[in-house]
Amino acid sequence: MAELTVAILGLDRLGVSVALRLRTYVKKGGEHRFKLIGYDSREDYEKPAKKLKVFDKVERNLRAAVESADLALMNLPFEDLRAGYELAALSLREGVVILDTAVIKQPSLGWASEYLSEEQHLIGFTPIVNADYMLEHQLTPEYAADDYFHGSIIYLTPAVNSIREAIDLAVNFSLILDGRPHFLDPAEHDSLTTITEEIPQALSLAAYSAAMKHKAWGDAQRLTNPPFNVLTRYLLTHHPDALRDEWLANSDSLARAIDDVLATLRQLRDCLADGDESAIEAFLIEASDDYQEWINRRHKSDWGEQPSARVQYDTTIAGTLFGSAIGKRLFGGNRDGDK
Repeated sequence: MAELTVAILGLDRLGVSVALRLRTYVKKGGEHRFKLIGYDSREDYEKPAKKLKVFDKVERNLRAAVESADLALMNLPFEDLRAGYELAALSLREGVVILDTAVIKQPSLGWASEYLSEEQHLIGFTPIVNADYMLEHQLTPEYAADDYFHGSIIYLTPAVNSIREAIDLAVNFSLILDGRPHFLDPAEHDSLTTITEEIPQALSLAAYSAAMKHKAWGDAQRLTNPPFNVLTRYLLTHHPDALRDEWLANSDSLARAIDDVLATLRQLRDCLADGDESAIEAFLIEASDDYQEWINRRHKSDWGEQPSARVQYDTTIAGTLFGSAIGKRLFGGNRDGDK
């Protein structure tokens, strides 16, 4: 049995859901034990997370939160991420594995190379939300759930030089969260999240900016029902600095994706300008039919593909870390089979 200290840096819905799942795993007789340390500098996240009483301790100091960690979930807002790596590196132990949940992974890999030692290991970590929650956009810890990742894919994006032991730990941790680990190259990951994460953010900004500059906005703003509120919600849930930094860090990919969206909008605009009913209907039917197919697959998490190659799962979460800093700390340096 392994006993690991897990530091969760960033106590939003995702971070607290990880903590809840680990507690449920232990209560249901899971083989491993976890000491959970939480951290968030934002009072409106830190206080509600404390009230849930899922953490052994909640820190307001990042260095204190990570100093005893065997595994750290780097779940900070993007605008705080670089500073987070710089601070954490001053207190992280040798052998720690860091799981990074950022929307784009390549900047984190650069910061890890800059600030972390060779014995501090980063793995990109993107858990996909359980389809039962996919239409919910609340990010605060009150909405956390222990089945938030149930049955969904968790994408792991190791660096080229990631060691096998760190990857194994990330895989086993994904399984404990009730997810299905798959692997992606970091650059490929970032190109895909441009479409699924950053384009919705950019459309949120564009829709609100166009609305507020419209000459009728003074009256139209009174008619803001859920369609407008859902579309523009990123301006409420994300700090402008976070969106700015994330977009600039992925600017080439995002610019290309915006070009694709603009081409589609121009095509739709031309159909409307021409009053082309059949073309508009075809536009809608094609998208609607594909959407229905996608949403059904998303709920079933069935993509008609072969499972990605996975590492061998060992009987303990740190079983493959014997000889590493974590293995020595947890098991006194003994190798599997040694007495």
